[in-house]
Amino acid sequence: MSTTDKDIEYIEKFFNLELSEDELSVFEARLEKEPEFAQKLKNYRLSIDLVEKEYTSDTEKTREEKWRAIVKEEKDPKIIKLNWKWIVGLAASFLLLFFGWQYIENTKQLDLAALTQDSWDKKIGLDYRMMRTTNHDSLQIIILNAFDAYEDKEYGKAYSILEPFIPTTIYYEDALLIRALSQYRLGNVEQSLRTLDTLSSFPSGKKAKVALWYQGLIYLDLGEKKAAQEFLLLPKSKDQNIKLKE
Repeated sequence: MSTTDKDIEYIEKFFNLELSEDELSVFEARLEKEPEFAQKLKNYRLSIDLVEKEYTSDTEKTREEKWRAIVKEEKDPKIIKLNWKWIVGLAASFLLLFFGWQYIENTKQLDLAALTQDSWDKKIGLDYRMMRTTNHDSLQIIILNAFDAYEDKEYGKAYSILEPFIPTTIYYEDALLIRALSQYRLGNVEQSLRTLDTLSSFPSGKKAKVALWYQGLIYLDLGEKKAAQEFLLLPKSKDQNIKLKE
């Protein structure tokens, strides 16, 4: 018998009140520790509900009679103790299904907006600390001033500072990157994407991957997940990060 078949048989015994006290304890422990087992219980319960909408089987009638007997039992203290353990066990199971399982599923769900913001915060390709130690070059100083303006959210100023840069100028790719990001922050989305596209295909390729990265993040910001996936690998669980598509 396969593991799945054994689990289904185990779940059937649970609903038919055929588990011993020890088996019930193991059952409850598995529900807490094994999400897949909890899902099987949920699916089994749903399948029962679907069948009951059409007709009530003899098995279901028997099950119902047993539960009624449990609730009405008042004579034997030992039986009452065991029966209430069953009742509490069943209640706990369904609380896990409808609340605990929902929590498990919710924790697995991605907060894509938060992950996107985290990716922006990494400032990929914008590490100019090394340049600051050797900023005797006038063009370096312009790049640094533009970046400082960008960091200060003075996006218009950052863009205008970079006007002297042309394709044959050193640091032109850095200038293109800061221009593109400033354009985006100013609301010029299409212009920003065009600039990043130019940067991604620039002959030297030094900032190509960085350009693709930010194109993907912009599309994520816009809620265009499909377009973003042309550039990025999106995580499947909350413990993963957004990555550049190779």
